[in-house]
Amino acid sequence: MSARIDYGQVAERLDYPTVEKKLKQLAERKPTRKRKTAADVLEPLREQLLTLHRKGWSSSQLVNELKASGVPVSPARFRECLSRWASNGKSRPSRRKVSGSVTAQPSVPASQVAQSKSASAAGQPGFKLTQP
Repeated sequence: MSARIDYGQVAERLDYPTVEKKLKQLAERKPTRKRKTAADVLEPLREQLLTLHRKGWSSSQLVNELKASGVPVSPARFRECLSRWASNGKSRPSRRKVSGSVTAQPSVPASQVAQSKSASAAGQPGFKLTQP
């Protein structure tokens, strides 16, 4: 088991002005990133890649050239980068996925439809007439 920390003693020994100075210095810098993304690696080539794509080079062709140059980027990730760069970093609204058939489904359950048809046929809501 680990020993419990007495934060009362820590607070008594802590040099708050030094800690505040250090935190202000950190606020002025960008945090270091442990992991680079494909967009980070391709950022210096951003304008050239966008220009080539606008001139008619497909994303697949550009990905193949990048892979041949030692940049292992997937086609999907590269298209995502192109899309983000082309929109100047603005996020685009995601497309809604439509599932099921295209035809509209009634919002009233079938049992209620049957009940309302029989009731309207009888002339009175909610009553069903039967003949003996």
